[in-house]
Amino acid sequence: MKSALIIFLLALPLAAHPDPRHTLEHLEEHLLETPDNPELLSQKAALLIDTEHLDLARPVIARLLQLDPAKPEYLLLDAQVTLEERNTAAALSQTNALVTAHPEFVPGLKFLSRVEEESGNREGAITAMRRCLALAPQPSPTDVMTCAAWLRERARPGDVEAAISLLDQGLAKLGVLSGLHYEAIDLELGLGRYDSALRRIDALTARFRPSVDLSLRRADILEKAGRFREAADACDSALALMDLLPANRKKIPEFKSRFEEITTRKKADSAKAAAP
Repeated sequence: MKSALIIFLLALPLAAHPDPRHTLEHLEEHLLETPDNPELLSQKAALLIDTEHLDLARPVIARLLQLDPAKPEYLLLDAQVTLEERNTAAALSQTNALVTAHPEFVPGLKFLSRVEEESGNREGAITAMRRCLALAPQPSPTDVMTCAAWLRERARPGDVEAAISLLDQGLAKLGVLSGLHYEAIDLELGLGRYDSALRRIDALTARFRPSVDLSLRRADILEKAGRFREAADACDSALALMDLLPANRKKIPEFKSRFEEITTRKKADSAKAAAP
């Protein structure tokens, strides 16, 4: 009960005082009451690493490892401070040992990916991140896109398909996110998967409602597919949505120039559709 109360009280100054010095002061105050509280010590170590007080973080982490030498969170803090000390080889060795002992510890796998990348081993970074994303119940969208980009850059046979699959795994866990869908659309266009790309636009439209941007993205896909009649219709939808805007918005020069641009695009697509 006392431990829960301390953690609750600790959260109050964290919100009121974003300055790390104030946070550290409050941590120290609570640690006077319970010097071996692992939650407080972990917060202190993480804060000292974030503020680059590595010499002060070391003894805190050493105490945590005395309290529980096998706890993966403490081993991760130890590897993090080693990397911040610019000892990448030692950090890599520590993190490999960590994930070997705790193969489903998601933060450890994510950190291993970072250390592998900083070591110049993109292959290892991809492997670790893919394992991390497969196990994470709610992965970071940034991590999903980073790993997909790594696969795209590697460009081995099947890598683009693997990147799309990775993005879809992220979408399955996170819900409809425009950034992940747009990245997948770009990859699918390179493979000629136009209908699949259009289905993603449908999903985004259902989630976020019709918009000028989504209509134009649909036109982009249809133009690449050579379906110019449908592309013209998509441009027409964009123009109709612009017509619904308030009168004061239509007086803005940017509105007029964009309306004319889309009108010109619609005419061009219609002409291509009518051509023999």
